[in-house]
Amino acid sequence: MNDILLFLTFITVLTSTFLGMQYLVYSMYRAWVRNAFNLQNQKKLITAVHVFLAFGNSLFFARFFIAFSDWHELAWIQNFIVKPGGIFFAIIFLLFLCSVVFHFGRILKSIYRKYAIRKKRNLSNYISAQEKVTLPLSTAEETQQTRREFLRQAGTVVFTAPLILTTGLSIATHRNYQIVQKTLLYPQLPSGLEGLKIAHISDIHSGIFMNRNQIAEIFELINNQHPNLVMITGDLVDTHPSEIPAIQDTIDLLKSDYGVFTCPGNHDHYASIEGLTQALESTKANFLKNDAKNLIINGEPFSVLGIDDAGLGNRDFSDLGKALSKSTNESFKLLLSHRPDMFDKAINHGIDLTLSGHTHGGQIGFEFAGVELYPIDLFQKYSRGHYQYGDKQLYVNVGVGLVGAPIRLVRPEITIFTLTSNPKKVMHKIIDA
Repeated sequence: MNDILLFLTFITVLTSTFLGMQYLVYSMYRAWVRNAFNLQNQKKLITAVHVFLAFGNSLFFARFFIAFSDWHELAWIQNFIVKPGGIFFAIIFLLFLCSVVFHFGRILKSIYRKYAIRKKRNLSNYISAQEKVTLPLSTAEETQQTRREFLRQAGTVVFTAPLILTTGLSIATHRNYQIVQKTLLYPQLPSGLEGLKIAHISDIHSGIFMNRNQIAEIFELINNQHPNLVMITGDLVDTHPSEIPAIQDTIDLLKSDYGVFTCPGNHDHYASIEGLTQALESTKANFLKNDAKNLIINGEPFSVLGIDDAGLGNRDFSDLGKALSKSTNESFKLLLSHRPDMFDKAINHGIDLTLSGHTHGGQIGFEFAGVELYPIDLFQKYSRGHYQYGDKQLYVNVGVGLVGAPIRLVRPEITIFTLTSNPKKVMHKIIDA
């Protein structure tokens, strides 16, 4: 499948899905308007939402064509088209979640109503006509008015909450970094690697939602942990070559004993893999594309492998075999793979530790009363956090940046691993940065 056909397929699927989401939201909105407002106001509110949807969709879909043009780097394009288009998507998505609950509630209400009618029919034989009470007309009108007022207020909250979430909670969350301290147990770990500290981040997405100063802030948080190694698992930039200099100018701020290592992600290809490769050549970072870097740490061999993005079809640029061929046979092997699905192959090739990103933890997720609610878990085999198969381990970092929409309710993550062979030293904690 060539790039044009792939792009058209992507746009078709995206359009169908997004318009389907809007249909559910729109039907919920119409039901609210019909029940909460008089006829005159209904017409005004329906017209207003038509204008909102038409304007929002024009901005949202324009973003995908602008992303591949030279216009993308223009400030006014970003401020008046790209950012508002992302906010529109975030609002629709959150309203879509509300509408799913709303429609599910209507189904339950319909089931209950049928049950209530049957129950009422069964009881009607025991209630005489004289005992039935009819509300006075004035009382019925007051009840209807009270119901409308309640629906009007409740609906206003539901339809304005997504705007508050996208501009409020997201602003509070997307730079509220958590430092996850995790000790990884390897019973056969060579003594020279005992206590080795590895910092891991993913999905920086340098661009309109991640500027140079914010990237420098993240790197400083990493430096404060004094890691021996630093790993970045792809998507350094978002969609345009103009986003590369912010990475190029900051990545040498990272400090470690044995180097900084990174691999490409799918967005690095969207922007310019050639431009990013050339830019990183002038830095101290090791940009591994189906390659390996062999180190000696305290007398022990240690290989860092990095593969190119393992997308679908002709977008699969990965070659794990090539990276393995450049690694030391008897070394501890650490694989950088943007997409976590590569873990299955890594297990078969004896790779000790795989680090990945890509999923962002879905960007939307909640923990309530000890229960985790992360929609991404339904769609990804390896969605976030730690996985283990025998003595082979994977960690999926939820990333530090934003993609698609300016909303992030999953806290961005900096992970600090410590390798050990002592089970008593295994620990896991989260620190607010």
